[in-house]
Amino acid sequence: MTSGSVSWTPSLDGLRKKLTKGLEVRVEQPEARRGEEIQAVVTIVDLAGLGTLEVGLVCVEHYDEETYTGGESGGASRTTSTSTQHEQWQPLPSQQGEHSVRFTIPQQGPFSYEGSCLSLTWEVVARGARKRALDAKASQEITVRP
Repeated sequence: MTSGSVSWTPSLDGLRKKLTKGLEVRVEQPEARRGEEIQAVVTIVDLAGLGTLEVGLVCVEHYDEETYTGGESGGASRTTSTSTQHEQWQPLPSQQGEHSVRFTIPQQGPFSYEGSCLSLTWEVVARGARKRALDAKASQEITVRP
């Protein structure tokens, strides 16, 4: 008999988002086709502790992997792994206020997809590199159509 288990580990990414204050990002039209442009607006409310700032367009693949153990029990475990499929970054000025940035979604890049074992997610990310602390991170998911 085969038993399945799902492995889960806490995400540092989620913790970064929860600990980020003073940095926000939004996308005017959060749905676009490959080859089209999107406009992101990054709002910097408070520079304290944000570090060096940049904004990016990122696509991440999430996929399940099964590992089978031999022997009489014949157990299996399933973990979800991630792989960055696209990232494009632009520096942000260290100034409070709103900053508008445009990105072109790659014509030949992947499109958004959510399946049971494979997903592709796109997001616009504003981040600040901090010394001796988790980087600041604010993001908004977008949908990329074929």
